[in-house]
Amino acid sequence: MNYVEEARKLVQNLNQRMSPSTYDIAWMAQLRDPATGELRWPDLIEWLLENQHPDGSWGGQIPYYHDRVICTLAAIIALHENGHTRQAKQAIDRGVYYLWNHLHMLFHDPFELSGFELLFPTLLGEAHSLGLDVPLHTYGYSSIQTAKLRLIPPNMLYSPHISTVYSLEFLGKAGDVNQLQQAVNPSGSVGNSPATTAYYLSLHNHDANVDERALAYLETVQQQDRIFTVYPFRTFELGWVLNNLLFSGLPITEFADQDTLDTLHAAITPTGVALDPTFGISDGDITSVCSHVLLKSGRRIDPLILTHFENPKTSTFCTYKYERNMSISTNVHAWTTLRCLPDYPNQEEVRRQIVLTLLGNREYDTYWFDKWHASPYYATSHILIGLVDETRYLAYECRHTIDWILHNQRDDGSWGFYQGGTEEETAYALTVLLYYRRYEPIPSDTLHRGAAYLARKYQGANSTYYELWLAKSIYAPHDIIRSAILAALILYEETFGSPP
Repeated sequence: MNYVEEARKLVQNLNQRMSPSTYDIAWMAQLRDPATGELRWPDLIEWLLENQHPDGSWGGQIPYYHDRVICTLAAIIALHENGHTRQAKQAIDRGVYYLWNHLHMLFHDPFELSGFELLFPTLLGEAHSLGLDVPLHTYGYSSIQTAKLRLIPPNMLYSPHISTVYSLEFLGKAGDVNQLQQAVNPSGSVGNSPATTAYYLSLHNHDANVDERALAYLETVQQQDRIFTVYPFRTFELGWVLNNLLFSGLPITEFADQDTLDTLHAAITPTGVALDPTFGISDGDITSVCSHVLLKSGRRIDPLILTHFENPKTSTFCTYKYERNMSISTNVHAWTTLRCLPDYPNQEEVRRQIVLTLLGNREYDTYWFDKWHASPYYATSHILIGLVDETRYLAYECRHTIDWILHNQRDDGSWGFYQGGTEEETAYALTVLLYYRRYEPIPSDTLHRGAAYLARKYQGANSTYYELWLAKSIYAPHDIIRSAILAALILYEETFGSPP
């Protein structure tokens, strides 16, 4: 198979494909037509009944507890209000049992989901107010919710220009319809979130004056192959696909024509880049990644663009304003981009501080987790590839991280942090080992087996991937993952001169 040609076709045919989000489906399942009182999309209730896990939970394939808990709460609320069959009642009972037996597992996850500290206490309280026999203990998240809200100026709470707009359903019955209406963006959504938009419309459930923009947005979402956790997300998808393909070792112009690069360049605003032109909130991670791709293609970028996300006291970078937890990947992507921006103020000192921050944030002094991804292979690979390209000293400093990767390859050649190996995690592990091979020997058999696993599993457009990315629920951005796999396979062929 010609993987370079596969990558070119991928770039030309991006179509915002993503795994379904139980959380968003549960919110949309509750919406009724004010004129008739009937459910707008009754098939979504059936979807919930058909997609409950054997343990009683809902959510992604990998048991990430924050995801399973938030999805299960949303699902049992939707079924309690709208599912009146014996099957629905049994599903609710199993969901409640899951919550009682797994809430204490939340602290086993490396990171919360986006907005979890806001949403979880509200949903738990809502379920209890409906008479569902759910735990009352929020495991500390009520105080965390309060701490988060203290970071946000009260007059900015409904602003479409800060990231809490993506999770405004945490307001529950206290939500202000008029202020939510002002937060509707050009896509017709609130925060490019089907769940938040459905919440906004649910406050109109008995009102004939439904916001037609928001309803049209949800109709568009419903007509997709599946309901996503965020939509649209065009810039995020294009930027990450092209950035992954840079890891192949080939020039980005091998995969993207000038029109494609023009599209990415047009997404840059004076304050940065958002996940989609309709979103309106610049993101430090997306800004860094898109800037890096464009700089590598020979385009010019304002060297001050990343100053909007830098904390001058710590020389670290945020993803969004008012965030509670620093993102490791945002900082490594900023660090990599700054290498291409020699005119950035105090560039060398800022990059040095980022390296110290990264090295100081390893788990067990071995690998990295990031708040946007459930697997350590994601952040670890991006950091190591950057570090080993910098100096031999940094490559040596990370030798025990390489040992960790080498000793965690599975019998089938794959890598995976959770239940089994996955194509995505294998792509990250293989890519970083191929890079590190330039500095120290890596057992060839390890590389051959990893590449053979990816080649066996690669099914192009028809692949299904595990959900490892973190938003309000865990998700799998199909073509971003596919680009990482293709980059690893191309790099392997470039390294050994033959396919796996």
